Amino acid sequence: MNRMGNLLCIAGGGTGGHVFPALALADIVRRRWPHLQVSFIGAERGLESRLLPERGEVALFLTMHSVQGAGFMQRLRVLIWELPRAILHIWKHWRAARPRLVVGVGGYASVAGVIAAILRRIPVVLYEQNAVPGLVNRKLARFCQGVLLGFAEAADGLPRNKCMHTGNLVPQAIREVHWQPHTPPGLIVLGGSQGAKFLNQTVPASCRILKQAGHIFTVTHVAGEGAGRVEAIAKTYRDAGIDAEVLDFCCDMPGLYVKGDLMIARAGAMSVSEAAVVGMPAIFVPLPSAADDHQRHNAQSLATPGAAVMIDQENIDAGVLASEVEKLLFDAKRLKFMSEAAVKSVPEQGEKKLLDMLGTWLEAPA
Repeated sequence: MNRMGNLLCIAGGGTGGHVFPALALADIVRRRWPHLQVSFIGAERGLESRLLPERGEVALFLTMHSVQGAGFMQRLRVLIWELPRAILHIWKHWRAARPRLVVGVGGYASVAGVIAAILRRIPVVLYEQNAVPGLVNRKLARFCQGVLLGFAEAADGLPRNKCMHTGNLVPQAIREVHWQPHTPPGLIVLGGSQGAKFLNQTVPASCRILKQAGHIFTVTHVAGEGAGRVEAIAKTYRDAGIDAEVLDFCCDMPGLYVKGDLMIARAGAMSVSEAAVVGMPAIFVPLPSAADDHQRHNAQSLATPGAAVMIDQENIDAGVLASEVEKLLFDAKRLKFMSEAAVKSVPEQGEKKLLDMLGTWLEAPA
């Protein structure tokens, strides 16, 4: 393999929860080290296969499948065929320039990139976004040089001497948004990059109850992609006489947060972290099937200081959710308290700590 190049490689993706932190990482790295090259390793089936080319990024896309929730035969195929082939593909890609550092951001493409780097003795830093580290990161952390934590609680499952709590990377444009009240108040519904069927069904029904009770409010609902999904949800709001905008995917998250007084969302790492940075009061409904129940732990990080309310999906119907929204959305004093508590939960100088750790290898002599 050729000598080390002036290159950082970011490996991983799949969903927005992995892709957007990877993009934010690339942006802040380039601001500190303008001459550093950044490349990506992702999956052909992931969200990154669309977003990275749109940004003009240098990326290697792997033909791989996830093993989470897969049957025995698919897991076996990935282990004995797809993963080794992906590693060889990565090594071939690195022949022109060997990365100084590989950062694994999660997702199945991250596994191949991280293992490829470990076997070639390239330094690796893992970036664990969730409050409960995933199985792969728990296994690989011992072979890596450092672990960046989105939530301090994640250190419980990792080698503590390698961990640094930096918080999750939130894009600069979102960090510039600061919560403020609106008249009438605005409700944001966010189910993640793939949408949330439960929220799509329950929230419009809850809003109908609130409208029938005489409340005036607006709704911005990100429903996720799906044939006829946006039209059906928009019709439900329209029939109830509610001023609502329904989107399949939101490309302007700062613009979305500007509209909101209260957010109803799943508790993916980035949704929770962005709510904290913006100071957005939230009702989190963790995805029950999330690996290691990590969404519950993510949500708890804001529920504990009073910045959010967490409700288990099994305990919610339209009436219960309407009652919870009513307690918060129309109580300006409570919302202000929640917003202030959210902002206070953000770790200080997280971005500087993150860059200082990466600088250990990125600033080292070639």
